[in-house]
Parts: sequence; C-alpha cells; structure tokens
Amino acid sequence: MVVIKKILNNNAILAFDIEEKMEVIFLGKGVGFNKKIAMTGETPPGIKKYYLDKDTGKGLSADLIKNVAPIYLEIAHEIIKEAEIKFDKLDNHILLPLADHIAFAIERIEEHINFENPFTNDIRFLYEQEFEVALKGKAVLKEKTGYTISDDDVGYIALYIHSAISDTKVSQSMNVAIIMGEAIKQIENDCNMTIKVGSLAYSRLMYHFRFMISRVMTNEKLNSDMIEYTKTHCPYAFEVAACVCKKLEKELGKPFSEREVSYLALHIERIRMIEGSSLES
Repeated sequence: MVVIKKILNNNAILAFDIEEKMEVIFLGKGVGFNKKIAMTGETPPGIKKYYLDKDTGKGLSADLIKNVAPIYLEIAHEIIKEAEIKFDKLDNHILLPLADHIAFAIERIEEHINFENPFTNDIRFLYEQEFEVALKGKAVLKEKTGYTISDDDVGYIALYIHSAISDTKVSQSMNVAIIMGEAIKQIENDCNMTIKVGSLAYSRLMYHFRFMISRVMTNEKLNSDMIEYTKTHCPYAFEVAACVCKKLEKELGKPFSEREVSYLALHIERIRMIEGSSLES
C-alpha cells in the first residue's frame, strides 16, 4: 500500500510505501493523471517503482526531487530501462543522481559552458557496454529536450550505469578509469611512444583491465602463474603493473595478487614491443 505525497507530472508521482517505510517514485505514462495528494492504493500495474533512500539519503532525495524537473526523471528512467535490457542485474537507485547529472548537463549547454572529460576514451573502452547504453540515453535526451550532450557527458552517464550493475560508487568507477589512463600515459612517457586511442594495443590493454578488475571484484582466481618470468624478463612492465595494481587496491578495497600483476605486466610488455617496433620501422 502506498500514499501519494506529490504529483510531479502526469508521468511521475512521489509516494510513501507504508510496508517498506520508504519514499518511492512511480514513473510511467499517465501514472499521475487524475491522482491527488493523500490518495492511497497499490502499485499501479506496468509502472516502474524507484526507492529513494538507500544511497541518496532522505535529505538529498528531498532536495533533488524539489530541484530536478520531472522531464529529467523520465529521461533517467528511460536510460535505466535500456540498461535493464542489456544487463541482468541493475540497482535502480541511480535514478535521482542520474537525473540530476542530466539536468546539470542541459544547464551547462544553455549557459554555453564548455565541459571536457579527459578520460572519456578510457571510459568508452573500459566500460564499453555501459557506454553503448549511455549513447542510447543521449538519443532519448535529444528526442525529449532537443539538446545534444557531448560524449564527455555520455561517459559520465556510462559511469552511473556501471555503478548500478557493479555495486560500486560512481567516483570509484571514474577513479578506475583515471588510473588506467595514467598508466597508459606513464608507459608512453617512459618509453617515448604514443599508444593511439582505439588502436589494437590500446583496446587489448583496456579489455585486460576490465576483466582483471572483474576477476578481483568477484574473487575469481587467476590460474596463470608467470610471476618469476615477468620479474626476470619484463622488470619495467612488472614495476608499472605493480604500481597500477597498488592504486587499484587502494581505490577498490580489494587485493590484487602477484599473478594478476604478472599477467598485466605481460600485456604492458606486449604493448611496449608492438609500439616500439612500429616506431623503429
């Protein structure tokens, strides 16, 4: 049983779930039509219900509902639905923070404020499927508002989606991408080479990062044992890999085994060999 607290528009209402003792937002076509405050009832059929207080907190939820226009809640809702089609598991508590980000993106466009995210390409390759969903969100936003957000903002939407499917904070997902980008820059600077974004070498390394982090977060053990080999034959790559894994440990709160370090080192060494030979030719 729920009690209606506020009619946001014809497609969105704020209510209180009596059994769960939590505020919820109902989103769906016509859900607010002919509704009034204090009306009670069951969850409308075919309507999406979003609980608000798990991560955002009651105070923040109230502020966001007050200040974020319902249209941005609807856009965030459409993005979440796309993500649910793509992924098996999704925490939809990102509704309000995602809607708030979209509102801020539109505000920046209206005020002609240029926004750049230097790690967009790293996000695109590290969270490839999430980025694909975010691009669909870009199209939804264009359809509903007439505005076209940049791929830098698409990258941030991808981070929200990743946090919803991996039970990590958006800031963590962003910091992982930053660590990956910094690692590539370190290799480029130390070895006097350029690893072109989108190149085979870049893509392979980013794919490895993605699966390495997935293994560590799910406590999956890596069978390959190349520790002594990489320490002996790829000392520079092992040093860089160890530094990267140490930063990831601090960010994610999960230990990275020496096997993971050595496997990452092999990928780094492979890039050095491929890119180094292309520079010499």
